[in-house]
Amino acid sequence: MAAPLPATSTSRPAQVISGRVTDEKGAGLPGVSILVVGTTTGTSTNSEGQFSLDVPAGSVLAFSYVGYVTQNVTVGSEATINVQLLEDMQKLNEVVVVGYLTQKREDVTGSVVTVSAVDVKRAPVATLGEAIQGRVPGVAVSTSGTPGQASVVNIRGVGSLGSNSQPLYVIDGLWTDNLRDFNPQDAESVQVLKDAASLAPYGSRGANGVIIITTKRGKVGAPAITINVYGGVQDIVKRYNLANSQQWADVTNQAYDNSGLARQPFANVLPLDADSAVINTDWQDALIKQGSVQSYDLGVSGGGAGQNGGSSNYNISGGYFKQIGTIVGPKFERYSARINSGFNAGKLRVGESLLLTRTNQTRVNGLPFIDVVRMLPVTPVYDPTQQGGYGLSTPNAVSYGTNPVGAQKILDNTGTSNRVQGSLFGEYTILPWLRYRLNLAVEYHGYHDQEKRQYGQLRYVGDDALGARSYYAENQGNELFGMAENTLTFDKSFDKHNITAVAGYSQQRFRAEFTRGRNNEYGQGPVYYWSLDAGSSSPQVAGSAFINSKRSFFGQLTYDYDQRYLVTAAYRNDASSRFAPGRRAGNFGAASVGWRVSREKFFEGVSAISDLKVRASYGQLGNENIGGAYGGSYRYQGFINPNVNYPFGSSQALANGSLQTNFGSPGITWETRRTTNVGLDLGFLENRLTLGADYYISNTTDALVNPGIALSFGNEGDNPYQAIGEIRNTGFDFLLGYNENRGAFKYGINANLSTVKNEVIDLGNSGNSANFFQGGPSGVTRTEKGYEIGSFYLYQFDGVYQTGDTDIPAGLRPGDARYKDLDGDGLITADKDRAHVGRVFPQFTYGLNLTASYANFDLAAFFQGIQGNDVFNNTKYWLERTDQTGNHTADYRPWTAENPSTTTPRAVVASDQQGFDNTSANNNSRVNSDRWLEDGSYMRLKNLQIGYTLPQSLTDRLKAVSRLRIYASGQNVFTVTNYSGYDPETVGGLDGALVRGLDEGSYPNVRTFTLGLQIGL
Repeated sequence: MAAPLPATSTSRPAQVISGRVTDEKGAGLPGVSILVVGTTTGTSTNSEGQFSLDVPAGSVLAFSYVGYVTQNVTVGSEATINVQLLEDMQKLNEVVVVGYLTQKREDVTGSVVTVSAVDVKRAPVATLGEAIQGRVPGVAVSTSGTPGQASVVNIRGVGSLGSNSQPLYVIDGLWTDNLRDFNPQDAESVQVLKDAASLAPYGSRGANGVIIITTKRGKVGAPAITINVYGGVQDIVKRYNLANSQQWADVTNQAYDNSGLARQPFANVLPLDADSAVINTDWQDALIKQGSVQSYDLGVSGGGAGQNGGSSNYNISGGYFKQIGTIVGPKFERYSARINSGFNAGKLRVGESLLLTRTNQTRVNGLPFIDVVRMLPVTPVYDPTQQGGYGLSTPNAVSYGTNPVGAQKILDNTGTSNRVQGSLFGEYTILPWLRYRLNLAVEYHGYHDQEKRQYGQLRYVGDDALGARSYYAENQGNELFGMAENTLTFDKSFDKHNITAVAGYSQQRFRAEFTRGRNNEYGQGPVYYWSLDAGSSSPQVAGSAFINSKRSFFGQLTYDYDQRYLVTAAYRNDASSRFAPGRRAGNFGAASVGWRVSREKFFEGVSAISDLKVRASYGQLGNENIGGAYGGSYRYQGFINPNVNYPFGSSQALANGSLQTNFGSPGITWETRRTTNVGLDLGFLENRLTLGADYYISNTTDALVNPGIALSFGNEGDNPYQAIGEIRNTGFDFLLGYNENRGAFKYGINANLSTVKNEVIDLGNSGNSANFFQGGPSGVTRTEKGYEIGSFYLYQFDGVYQTGDTDIPAGLRPGDARYKDLDGDGLITADKDRAHVGRVFPQFTYGLNLTASYANFDLAAFFQGIQGNDVFNNTKYWLERTDQTGNHTADYRPWTAENPSTTTPRAVVASDQQGFDNTSANNNSRVNSDRWLEDGSYMRLKNLQIGYTLPQSLTDRLKAVSRLRIYASGQNVFTVTNYSGYDPETVGGLDGALVRGLDEGSYPNVRTFTLGLQIGL
């Protein structure tokens, strides 16, 4: 017999208790945790389920084991205690919501992952998207430090170019695209659906994945009050080591000398401030500051039992979240209130969920993390001699950067949002096996954006009058989404046959309207009156409204035989008003099968494996979420501007006419996504160790793309869509977990890893040439057949020409950049000498969650990372170019005859002087070169939290307090990376998926340290 784990001692008189712990079949359970309640004294059972422990008489022993109901036993005079643990059916039968049905976790045949609400709430973040980052294989979440910015979420790659690739969120039955205004503290469970079998019930909205969020509801019993408060500080950890004034002057003088130009006056002789000290501005210190975060949540929940088995429940909560940015200016705050309630009486069950939120956001203006390296150290932050009082470059020290501090202060760019999300359901049991359900849901969003731009200049443009004027802009609008679903559910068992089926009808409608206005010239302050009618120059007004709707019929079926052989099928017919009549309907469906091998009789002797299930699914999904004017609601039609004036004749009298502003896309219809998934679920050691593995292939056909056409054809640039693209995503998802209890010590290890390979199979042709799409500055990315979306398309830097080289092209000199001549014609040209290089999508992403608790202490550490991707560092490009004057890093050493660098070309400035040859300057500062492409891999300690819960004996003395926990946490504690920029994690640029690997001055993620308090009353 294996020896039990050593038990800790107790100071009270003890007796030796021994015994055996078994399951319902009488088999011994190894590793059962046995703890003396209220102490740290404990042990665990050996491989036969046996234990021995010294305990005080009258003590209470708690027997706990993963997957079984914890049992408490009071020690009497007996020396032997044998315990039989019962399976925890609630955990074994964990309910998973898949479409319009719920399934036990063990019966799921699709790819569905549940995120623990405890893990979600650990992160001190504003949005749920940030909280689930790295916790689900196959789900890529990109975040930034911008206060109030929603995360970019992609499930299993990117399968669309012409439409939004973000998933659908379903919150208590409401379909929505908005997650920013949702309070993560309200979440009870989060489930991520990834394959066709689980997504087919959502039809046209399921193509990009679905995230189902169920919020907290009350339970029958006395009212319970919960309080959760935390607050802390935030900062940007990494800084560039920027050059000071003298170091900047040395490089700038070198560039002007190499170009044969007169030196800039302030580089030749450094300027002095009012105290006769050299002006030496640290722009990073001027812009970046310490930020803060605070959150307050209060909840009351409970319920009552009525007559005839009826009951009611309620959960009322309120929250306040505020984040002050880590640079001058931006901030975000959110007020939220939630009311969830329900009751059941006899055959009727009713429930509602209501969320009210108000957010206030001060936005980031411009690209401060680019401008902070472009501004010169010889330029002061504030300059009373300039219009507006902010420092900017002058002819004495020329730079075209924008004062990043002034940009945040001179423009007050705010947005206020009011949102209502609500759902109401009623369910009536017609027969024991037949139920009718009506689900109604609505979302209202009202917003008010304002831009108040004070008088003042922020950028050197050669004319002091340009760019200095004040203006006021206002944008107001509202959006209303409503949906109604009617379902009939059949649920019955016949001997070992279990069938659940649902049939339903759904109607959805979305309406939006907005009004915009702008006026200019509001004076030069310091007092401004911000109203649209107070400006005096070039007023503008615009507005619009649009509607789209969708009608759906759907069905879903689950079947199992003896919980061994599992089948799931779903079908949905959607008709969308976004498409032309005759093309509006689409049919989507999927099927999956599963085999629980571990329930077969021949498997009973395999003791090492407690659960084994194999599964496979295939299905077809659709996507209708097109972007563009009017929310993509009328893409199939051309747009006419009926108010176009044109002067005719000698009198130049204005005649009114109409003009077609863009072509319609009458042939567009549903994007189709066909997905195959095969998976395996394994459990070992009574499911203390679990493994899930999936392989998937997702093919998008009829992908909507809009290749460019000439404006002369009558198109203003909003190019018509064509269903001609094809995109493929393939990859693996792995999920591994181990959870163990050893007396007072409990711990868990959960890891995930995923891969994705993205490839454009086809984009069609325009004439004899294949279509492609460029993105980023000077087309640093190109999306075309045979490569991933947003693939880097760059010149390949090949070192620096050295003195004595005989192959230096005409116009260049020793010290100039060398690029690979890919076509061998002796010239470096944009159309023939750029190539696809690097990787946009990582080779794999991963997450590791470690949890542990001992007595009243708990610890959680979560690591997250990506490996094998590249990032185009546009900030570094600005730091190392010399054709325009900007700042550099302190260790920037361009090539010279005395410093024959092979990696950094010589400094050469461009000039508009007549006869000056800019060949070298332009060659050495090519933006679309792989000189600026860097390894974007990183590993980050995403969250670290340690907590202490007061012992029950102490909280009992407080009487009103049932639970009190204090904790400290860190978010983005440290990052291991070779990336030289502020942050390897980037949300991309303005071109969306086409530039997902571009760091165009992204606001870096912030490090957060918080202290928190959780109280239960």
